[in-house]
Amino acid sequence: METTTRACARIVLSATDINRWSDASDIRTSAAAKCQSRSLTVYFPPMDRAVPVCRHLSGLWLKGQGLANREVCYTTLLVATELATNAIVHSDSTVIVANLRRNRTHLRVQVRDQGRTATEKHWHKVSGFGRGLGIIAGCTREFGTHVDDDGARTIWATVDLAAD
Repeated sequence: METTTRACARIVLSATDINRWSDASDIRTSAAAKCQSRSLTVYFPPMDRAVPVCRHLSGLWLKGQGLANREVCYTTLLVATELATNAIVHSDSTVIVANLRRNRTHLRVQVRDQGRTATEKHWHKVSGFGRGLGIIAGCTREFGTHVDDDGARTIWATVDLAAD
């Protein structure tokens, strides 16, 4: 795992990092130390197991932001989880990028994938799945998608901090 110190915390996770996550306290400690900035960016491979790792890192970042409103934190983690899952399920990207950014009034959560449609059947494609974007639309201030000329797709959502 690679991290750098600058205004934006940047964490690059490999498949090996993801696979050893629960046994690698050095990764958690290093990641937690870098989650104090106003922005967190996590690069990760398209692995199901990457979703809880991304959620954990997002939680560490939120804790470092000192947010007192549990609903804001819960909503932000829900959005990050849903968007990361969608990128894994609905693309055949080789790398996915999750970004959380805070300003005075809101948090912006966005996930970028390479935008290609997944070709193999995924375990998530069973009954009971497919409501994530509707949930995100219902619990955030704004929500949208941007597609670049090369097909790369960024889905973003804004969570209000007004209650915090």
